[in-house]
Amino acid sequence: MGESRWLITLAKRCFWAQYRFYTSTMTSLLVPPESVRGMTCLNRAAFETTVELPYLRYRDIRISKIKPVFKKYLFRMRNFKPIQKENDEVIMYLNPLLIKCFEDFVEEEKVLLEDYKCFGMTKVTLNYDNWNSYDMLKAILPEGIEIPTSYSLVGHIVHLNLREVHLPYKIIIGQIYLDTIPAAKTVVNKINIIDTTFRHFSMEILAGDKNTITTVKEHGCTYELDFSQVYWNSRLSTEHTNLITFMKVNDILYDVFAGVGPFAIPAARKRIEVFANDLNPEAYKWLQRNIKINKVEANVKSFNMDGRDFLRSVVKTDILNRRVNNKAGCEHIVMNLPALAVEFLDVFFNWFNSDEIKQMCYQPPIVHLYCFVKVNKSEDACNVARSLVEEKLGCTLNSDSLVNVHYVRNVAPAKEMIRVSFLLTKNILKGEEPAMKKLKMKNNLNEPTNDNITENNGKEQGNAKKAKEQECIQSSDCS
Repeated sequence: MGESRWLITLAKRCFWAQYRFYTSTMTSLLVPPESVRGMTCLNRAAFETTVELPYLRYRDIRISKIKPVFKKYLFRMRNFKPIQKENDEVIMYLNPLLIKCFEDFVEEEKVLLEDYKCFGMTKVTLNYDNWNSYDMLKAILPEGIEIPTSYSLVGHIVHLNLREVHLPYKIIIGQIYLDTIPAAKTVVNKINIIDTTFRHFSMEILAGDKNTITTVKEHGCTYELDFSQVYWNSRLSTEHTNLITFMKVNDILYDVFAGVGPFAIPAARKRIEVFANDLNPEAYKWLQRNIKINKVEANVKSFNMDGRDFLRSVVKTDILNRRVNNKAGCEHIVMNLPALAVEFLDVFFNWFNSDEIKQMCYQPPIVHLYCFVKVNKSEDACNVARSLVEEKLGCTLNSDSLVNVHYVRNVAPAKEMIRVSFLLTKNILKGEEPAMKKLKMKNNLNEPTNDNITENNGKEQGNAKKAKEQECIQSSDCS
């Protein structure tokens, strides 16, 4: 028994010794030279280094016969071909972190490779074109500084949000991303928060062309825009699709903060009537351009107005006309200005007179409001967003008015983007005092509110039966 334990201990020591070799000594062979540390002006030649790679050499063989065996061991780096032909021979370069000698193959693999093998070690020169952006930035930036791996690709533009610690290296960071991302022609860095009036931010061009006019394709739609003058976020691509699933033929979309059309264009392509508005003259210009590009002129009317004025005049007038003409379909009011949209909810107070409210309540419009909420680990972002909307409305969103609360995405540490969808019911439009008192009482009691809440996995929390019943009510009303 003692001998067995000794053998197990010895085996463990051998394993960890080999593990440390592969994760330290060998790993150090597959990184750029240490001399590039702290570089602020890109010197591509400084990234050249020589590594020793294992290889298999074959003659007169069908590669497809043995490729299933060795393909997982191939040495893979940017712009490097692990399988190369030299005259009538084929050389397969292997990853030295996985294979150092032929004995490192498992027995079954050695049997298959034995008849053909010519195993050896050879020196290979790696240069700037072989390293990926992460390896180069990790080698350049001082130890302890987080590697800026997050970026958005907007057409040909790479959009970075660099932190203050990265700024001394921003030019070289921009150049490396320009060189390693195939579609990149321009690299920009955001240098202030998004302008809440016209929804764009100041940026600096770090590398590449000075052209910020770009073309983006999303779910079959094409958008042209000047990224320096309008708002575009590729991370909202899924949400653009999610929201449109609410809408059907005969429905109508009032897009209060339409931007260049990421909600309006796909809705119009679905043959939904769209009223699209944006205050930013540049966004309005590109919205009109994108309406033509996507050939949806027949389904979209565009406006360049303040959001409140758009709701008070255009939207109100059209909804009342639809009631007079007994139009079928649901009305969807989309308010995608997460930083400020909740401040526009006061528009709905005294929006209609008593007689008009009666017409409205026969088939209440649906509001889809986006907001940002800051939460700690113990808080539920969807519940916080719902409470925020209720506070601004001055009443609770109960089972008769709440349609859905949907988690959209994480924006920053402890900051989430949420969509709250609700019906414009009588108590909201009238701003009834009893409802406001009820809200105050609920807040004092700190009651949990999680009916009809959808997490990022799309599953509903809380009373699923009520949510299903609400869905059926909506389907009936919208038919």
